[in-house]
Amino acid sequence: MKLLIIDRDQTERTGIQWFIKHYQLNITTVYEAGTVEDAIKWLEMANPEIILLELELLMQDKTNGLKRALSIQPHNLITITAEPLFKNAQEALSLRALTLLVKPIDLNLLKQYLTHASRQVLNSFNDTLSYVQENSMYPALFIDDSPIAIEDYVYCFMIETEFSEQNELLFHWLQSLPFSQHFTFYPLSKRIMCFSNDSNLEELVKKGKSIMREWTKYNNAHLNIAIYDFPIQSIKSMYNSLKQALNLRFQSGFSQIFYVSKMPVYKKFDHFLTIEQQRLWINSLEQNDAQAIKDFLYNISNMKTYYQPDAIRIHLTSILAQVRRFMLKYQMDKIIEVEKKYDLLFDMILNHPVLYTIIQEFILFCQDVMNQAIHRKEHGQFDYVNGALDYIDIYYTDSSLNLTTLADFLGISTSYLSMLFSSTKGITFKQYLNEKRLTHAMQLLKETSLPISEIALTTGFNDANYFSKVFKSNFTISPIAYRQQMKLAVD
Repeated sequence: MKLLIIDRDQTERTGIQWFIKHYQLNITTVYEAGTVEDAIKWLEMANPEIILLELELLMQDKTNGLKRALSIQPHNLITITAEPLFKNAQEALSLRALTLLVKPIDLNLLKQYLTHASRQVLNSFNDTLSYVQENSMYPALFIDDSPIAIEDYVYCFMIETEFSEQNELLFHWLQSLPFSQHFTFYPLSKRIMCFSNDSNLEELVKKGKSIMREWTKYNNAHLNIAIYDFPIQSIKSMYNSLKQALNLRFQSGFSQIFYVSKMPVYKKFDHFLTIEQQRLWINSLEQNDAQAIKDFLYNISNMKTYYQPDAIRIHLTSILAQVRRFMLKYQMDKIIEVEKKYDLLFDMILNHPVLYTIIQEFILFCQDVMNQAIHRKEHGQFDYVNGALDYIDIYYTDSSLNLTTLADFLGISTSYLSMLFSSTKGITFKQYLNEKRLTHAMQLLKETSLPISEIALTTGFNDANYFSKVFKSNFTISPIAYRQQMKLAVD
């Protein structure tokens, strides 16, 4: 059994260690933490079953990181304070501590509560072990004809926590509820599968709302519940349907009750930015237009339409790529704090369970990047190649665009820009410009019935014959043949 002592006083920690060793309490390993950072580290690494916590140290943590770390795993908490104040007693209660001891610590009381905590840990372990051994529901999650009787139940539902690390804590908490006799709970790795003998859906929903409300009140976190409101099917079928229903959290957030019967149909969502959207982002970032960025991102989280979460995540990474290039343009990759924020946002886009939170962080990051750009413009910190790429993205459809126009815009010579472009991109300015125009032309050939001459003009070629020549030189096929090939592929 593991114990973590969290106290600023080294002498206090050493004394408690000696006391535990001298009285041979049922504790095998003792960890010490004198700072918030060390406490969080040991909580994450060691997952101690018993914790002695000095409240004064906890109150110094303005970020609440330690309190969040304490809430993740179930444990037996004994709080300690130097000041027997009402606010400290309230804090101990909110943490659901076994007791609040006042310094100097009464060693007899300490021994009494450590012994009690040890017994609690052992009882909890034995109860959980026998519970899992006695129930055979788990194979039925994966095998349709697994023999388990569910005739006694009327409804099946699933609960998930805002923080999956709290799942075990949630399982034990659910079993302690006054109406838990109406339910049978099966803990999974990230969720709780539940069966109810409630006679009607309204009664079950009422209890579900109560569960969500009480969990938020005592754990400062949120739950979602998905209810299988069709006639009872195989456990495997219900399990898969409930998991799909809980995926609605991505656009709906937490504190929700989802019904399998009301699952929406996901609409198609284009993963990548269109050329017009790329231009919008380039201009918005350059002009510090925070409102345009907010409008674009909030439109993605439109609650009236549901999209596959993975499609939205890919779309957001496409937007982030535009922001990244803007960062490189102003050499922000050399600012450590901005790079850290970029990495965190990228990870959030890929993994965070709620879209709205991602959007909020994305907007804040864009505002930070735009402010950094203003500062760096004033100090002449600018990447000419990335500036050139942005300019090409906006004006490549203009047939008059050439190296001289671009060099004049950037305020450098054509020879210097040509050298920078070739050494950085590995191709000439003209090659890059033609590739950009041809990529757009291929899209129009594939998706529209516009005449070749109009596509040439639309993509920056003022001569259709020259366009066809360049197209065939790059792809060994004429624009007309390419369009026919694409049409056959679709048919």
